[in-house]
Order: sequence, then structure tokens, then C-alpha cells
Amino acid sequence: MSFNVAPLTIPPKGAAAPAVVMDVSPGKCTNTCPKENCAIHAAKVDNKEFADIMGRLSLSDVTNNNNKPRSGPLPGLGVTIPRPMSGPFIRKLKVKYHFVRHAQAVHNIRTIKDKTSFRDTDLTPHGREQARALGLYFPFLDSIKAVFASPLRRCVSTALIAFPSIYERGVKVTLWEDLREFGHAQCNTGSTLHKLRENFREIRTGVVNTELLYGGWEFLHEPTPEDRMERVEKVRRELKEFEHVILNGGTWKGITFMPHYGEEDVGVLIVSHGGFLTKLMNYPKQNWSNAEYRTFKFPSDEKIDAGCQPLHLLQTKASYAKEHVPIPETGPPFHIEIDNTTQERLLEIQEYKDHIENCDRKAREGEARAFAAFMKNVGANEDSRD
Repeated sequence: MSFNVAPLTIPPKGAAAPAVVMDVSPGKCTNTCPKENCAIHAAKVDNKEFADIMGRLSLSDVTNNNNKPRSGPLPGLGVTIPRPMSGPFIRKLKVKYHFVRHAQAVHNIRTIKDKTSFRDTDLTPHGREQARALGLYFPFLDSIKAVFASPLRRCVSTALIAFPSIYERGVKVTLWEDLREFGHAQCNTGSTLHKLRENFREIRTGVVNTELLYGGWEFLHEPTPEDRMERVEKVRRELKEFEHVILNGGTWKGITFMPHYGEEDVGVLIVSHGGFLTKLMNYPKQNWSNAEYRTFKFPSDEKIDAGCQPLHLLQTKASYAKEHVPIPETGPPFHIEIDNTTQERLLEIQEYKDHIENCDRKAREGEARAFAAFMKNVGANEDSRD
């Protein structure tokens, strides 16, 4: 497409100021004319260069009816832009949240009997392969400025295995207890901070940030649906607050973030669980595969004015059109006996059961002693009456 572009001179508003001249290199005349940029044969303007010039002009300058350029082809393509400009046309940056469900864990295998009784299960060998494959085809590695993960072991392992290149740039994995799974089953009961430090050396080296964890978090659970939705709404509010902090810099939940100076959108990676992500996105049922990612963002001001809820996460069109293809499972079927970590969890579960039985036995013994003391007092009172 060709344009007949004339020099556009925009006078400054107010006092005269020094001008900045931007020259666009035009294409040469395609005819046999010996002159370059001759007045007879209009030069062809590159569409990208023209769009770049128009994007740098303010809307008020472009639409000023009192300063219309002269019509007709004229030599030269220099554009004079006054300094300072009145309100440059700048694209507003966005924050995109990439939510990831953890890779396959031990309790995700249907053939394991009583699978939910294993406490804080870790990834299977196939789950580790899923995490590595996720890191290979995840297309937003360079835009990630922050990573959050549930402190349950399967989410921590998924985040560390899938995205090592992100942590090489100095980005840390922050463990956020509000991203944990719902329910009080053993598989959704976390490990103590001491246990996590033993299992993940990345905590000791500083790659994993545990500032948001506190003692006793592993036993937190919501007994009612109302309590679960309260945590979901809390996470939405805090993510909305974090959106301002990651762009402009500041402190969020005691963690300091530097402002973003780039021209690209900011990416935030969140590794969580299928049940929690289903509630967070208002899905009617859980349809999130292991090691699957989906991209969401908060609605713009225009969509909020049109009636969209401010804290409602919207899936991007590209993410909605993307089809998740799980990698096929290779190798022999997974057996619990070959996983040493699972054997350690089995011992912890047995210790926990022994502890509960011991508490019950002491309670029964205490009740028996109390009953014996009561009967002794009754007997003593009857003897005193006689």
C-alpha cells in the first residue's frame, strides 16, 4: 500500500520550544527517474515506519483542524514534532497470570489403594517428565517477573523442575499458603517448614522464599464451602493488589518488588492445585490436567464499565484456543515400593496413627480414672451417712 505523505509540521502549544526532527528513510522511486524522492514520483512509505510515527504523535496533535497539511505529493518525508508533546500515545502495560496445575503426584494414580492417605505426596517419575516438558513448551519464560507456588511438595517440585531458566535470572519461588488445595485429607496436609528445608535444598540456597509461611500452616483447612470461597476471594484481592506493585514497584505482603521498566507485558507464574484453581476461575467442575497452564488477566476499565466484575479473572483468547496435549506415559508402571520418599511418608503416617491411638488410650484411661475417683467419692459419702 502506498501513501502520498507531505511534511507534517505541528506548531508548539504555547511558547516556542526546540523541535525534534524524525526522518524516515523512504523507499527509492521505482521508475527510471534519476532523482531520489522526486516530486513527480511519490515515494513509498513503509507501513511499520508510518505506524511508528503516528503512534508517537499525541491524539490532539493529529486531530488539530487548524494545522492541516497541504494536499498533494511533495518531496521529502521529514516529520517535525514539537517538544514537549501533549500527552504521548503510550500503550498501557498488562499483567498476565499463568496458572499451572502441578504435575502427576502419587495420589493422582487411580490404581493405588487408599491413595489420599499419603501425606503431602511428591511427584511420580512420570510427573517429573511432565514438569520438564512443561518448561520446554511454555512460551512466556522471558516475561516472568514473579513465581508463586503452593507449599505442598508436588507444587514446589513442579515449579523447580519446570522453570530453572527463570531462577537463573534471580527470580525466586515464593511459597504462598493460600494457594494450597482444599480439604483435610492426608495428601492435602503439608509438611513442616523444617521438613521442607530437608527435602528442598533450594530453600537453603535462597531460590525458594518461605517468608509467607508460618508454623502450623500445614494443618489449615476450611470445613465449609463458605470458608473456601472466602479464601478464594482473598487470593483474588491480593492478586489485584499485586498487579499494581509488580508494575510500579513497592511492597506486597512484606516482600519488596522493583518497578517494571520494560515495554512488554509482565508475566506472573502461579503453581497450584486443580480443586483450588477450579474455584478461583468459577469453573463448574475440575477440568484441569496435570502440568497444564492457562493464562488469565483482570478485566480492563472498559470491561468493568460494561458490567464485568473487577476481581473476575478472564482467560485470554490465545489461552482459550490452546489445546492441552498431555505427554504419553513411558516406562514401567509406577509402584509405591520404588519410591523412597513415599516410604518415608508411610512411616510418618504410621507415627501419626500411633499418636492418635495413644491420645485415645490416654483419654480412655483418664476417663476410667475419673470414673473410679467419682465412684470412690460416692462410696465415701454413703459411708459417712451410715
